[in-house]
Amino acid sequence: MHHSRIEEQGVSIRDYLDLLLEGKRTVLLSLLVVLSVTSIYLVLAPRTYKADALLRIDKNKALLAANLRGDSNSMSSEAENPRAQREVEILRSRSVLGKVVEDLSLMVEYSPRYFPIIGETLARKHDKHDGIAQPWWGFSRWAWGGEKLKIAQFEVPDRYLDKEFTVVALADDQFQLRDPKDRILAEGPLGELISADIGEIKPVLIQVAELAAHPGTEFELTRKTSLAAIETLQKAFSVQEVSKDTDILSVELKGRDPQQLAQSVNDIANIYVNATVNWESAEASQKLDFLESQLPLVKENLEKAEAELSAYRQKHGAVDISTEAEILLKQAAEMETLGIQLRQKFEEQNQRLESAHPDMMATNAQIKRVNRKLAALEKRIKDLPKTQQNIVSMSRDVQVNTELYTSLLNSAQEQRIAAAGSLGNSRIVDFAVIPEKPYWPKPGLLLVIAGLLGLSFGSALVFLRHSLQRHDNYPALLEYQVGLPLYAAIPHSKKQRQLTRLIDKGKDRETGVLVSHDPLDISVESLRGLRTTLEATLASDESKVIMVTSPAPGMGKSFISTNLAALLASIKKRVLIIDADMRNGRLHETFSTDKQPGLSDLLSGKATLAEVIVSLPDLGIDLIPRGTMVLNPAELLVLGELAETLGQLKSFYNHIVIDSPPILGATDAAIMGKNADATFLVVKESRYTAQEMEVSFRRLQQVGVKPSGFIINDMKEGSSYYPYYGYAYQRSDLQQKNPPSWLASLQAMGEWLNKPEDGEYLPEIDESEIPDDSVRI
Repeated sequence: MHHSRIEEQGVSIRDYLDLLLEGKRTVLLSLLVVLSVTSIYLVLAPRTYKADALLRIDKNKALLAANLRGDSNSMSSEAENPRAQREVEILRSRSVLGKVVEDLSLMVEYSPRYFPIIGETLARKHDKHDGIAQPWWGFSRWAWGGEKLKIAQFEVPDRYLDKEFTVVALADDQFQLRDPKDRILAEGPLGELISADIGEIKPVLIQVAELAAHPGTEFELTRKTSLAAIETLQKAFSVQEVSKDTDILSVELKGRDPQQLAQSVNDIANIYVNATVNWESAEASQKLDFLESQLPLVKENLEKAEAELSAYRQKHGAVDISTEAEILLKQAAEMETLGIQLRQKFEEQNQRLESAHPDMMATNAQIKRVNRKLAALEKRIKDLPKTQQNIVSMSRDVQVNTELYTSLLNSAQEQRIAAAGSLGNSRIVDFAVIPEKPYWPKPGLLLVIAGLLGLSFGSALVFLRHSLQRHDNYPALLEYQVGLPLYAAIPHSKKQRQLTRLIDKGKDRETGVLVSHDPLDISVESLRGLRTTLEATLASDESKVIMVTSPAPGMGKSFISTNLAALLASIKKRVLIIDADMRNGRLHETFSTDKQPGLSDLLSGKATLAEVIVSLPDLGIDLIPRGTMVLNPAELLVLGELAETLGQLKSFYNHIVIDSPPILGATDAAIMGKNADATFLVVKESRYTAQEMEVSFRRLQQVGVKPSGFIINDMKEGSSYYPYYGYAYQRSDLQQKNPPSWLASLQAMGEWLNKPEDGEYLPEIDESEIPDDSVRI
């Protein structure tokens, strides 16, 4: 049976919950750590503000302009599509943000120098309406709240760009400038442009417009390049469409200075709107210049054509034009007018577009089609009589130049109107206002996220620890694998842990047995169950020799042996416990006795049985300590007539408990096991494997010892490995309850009046019913 293998049952949600309950301390500790770190961050983190504005992109403006310019075909497709994405890129361009950086002098960065870690938090808590905060004693160089600085101009040589200078406030509206090496460069009053020589061709120029601080307060001052300032602004700047196809843009800027944020956002919006107006006006002016340059030429051609037609008519008189000639004249005039207009359009586009542009290619294709139609019409005109051909040709020139001149006049007037009334295609819907509350950090959101992270991290640690543990040590699984029954599962005892620490430090001179210190401990209750099981299984044996061993050290076999012996003695049994670990036995420390003479002295013939037995009247048991440490305990057990010694002891004791060495560390347990009526393997939860149990089982079987079962020690509360049921009375349940205060007052009054108390006020208490902690259960 012990060679068989059974598959572990599927893991259920209850198993995961049990595992989390078992590791609840780890989860709670992780949660507490994450929440603590988050709380510290919320207190110390600098506040970030956000200012925003709304812009409206008028896409119908393009269609309106197209109708005025007679260019509806090419502009309609652009007007139908949203232009938001293109405008976003324009807003983020260096041409717009660079103007903002220059106007607001964002290349110059300055801020008060706060006390490390907590200084900025304390300064933020200070109410600015109370003026400048008083510095802490001895810390006047740092700012504590309410300080102000405004730099009107700050220029440094190129090699000192991005280097940190220091401005120190002095008395009487004076200030001091120090270089990055903390050397004094200059001193001067506010409002005056001061020049300081720093050993370069270009001096340092500084002009402080405003300074409010206690004398000695320092400010950090840095000059950046325009490109670096633009890149910094781009990182803090964001533009996005409010919703799809609305053409409403939200312009946002994040930073630490609320007033500067609002001013920067409004400046960006105004610069962008003004730029679109200037672009529209410049485009209209460019087209107007082109039209005005063509008007004199067209007018001259018109006058020349009219003069030639008039001279021909005077020379040849009136000539009748047939219906066919009139139709050809009208069509030719229209085609020629359209061709001229297309060529003008091509020249205008050529000034601002590349030859491979789709609009340029489309215009060129239209010109070719018009030329082909015009060539066909001219061929038909040549079939007319000579006189009519001349009249048609001259009349066509007059008509074409007249229509072209009229069209140019109309277009020029429209461009004048467009240039004068150009408003751009953007509008500012909402200007930015100074933010009152910080945008970041958000306490509610961060605490919720921290709570989830803490619980997740703690749970992950629990599952990770579980995954790294051995998983072949399920008690039910071991019963099948090893072929040994489980006799008891002893829960973890905090009291026993304290006793062990005191014994290790040598501070406890009383007995270290848990039964005597805390008989109501849940571990003791589980050991009582083990005692009951042993009484039932060993009832038929004339004498009961119980050997307790373990696969390896540190699994609690001595704890089981000592407390089991004490519990057997509590039911009026004569019990002897033998410390058979003649190498490292420590039962003499547990019972606060001398370690010699003991078992090794008895087996070597240096002491008698009466000399090695130590009586422990407080516990009602006797002890044989390990004795003098020897190097060959196995030989002593074989040659020292152990069986005869146990035979003598059986005649007097009801139970003999042997605390033997680990079975895998020495052969002592195998030798002693042949003289035991019951042998138990003690293992500690999460410290053993099925392989260790099987090897221990086979080691005992090889010498003819059949173990009775195994005991799991130090089970954690809520362990998912083995569900146990423990019940123990609390001391509070057994202690006598004090009578109420009003009842005590009534009793004292009765005694003072020398009157007997009324029985129904004070119930009689039978002292025999009050349990004594010293009585063993």
